[in-house]
Amino acid sequence: MERKEGSAVWICPYCGGNHGLPFHDEQLDGMLCLGSDCGRFVEESLIPDDAREWDFSDL
Repeated sequence: MERKEGSAVWICPYCGGNHGLPFHDEQLDGMLCLGSDCGRFVEESLIPDDAREWDFSDL
């Protein structure tokens, strides 16, 4: 997963988009890509630690 140096911008590893929504339920924990051509889910285990510190106000 890529990250711009000096920022906490999430980048989708599938499409390269930077619009994502944190998603958490009993079975899934990660980011849902909101790219119009993507929509894939990225598990939290693939997200760098500092990106996990986001909350909904960061979007």
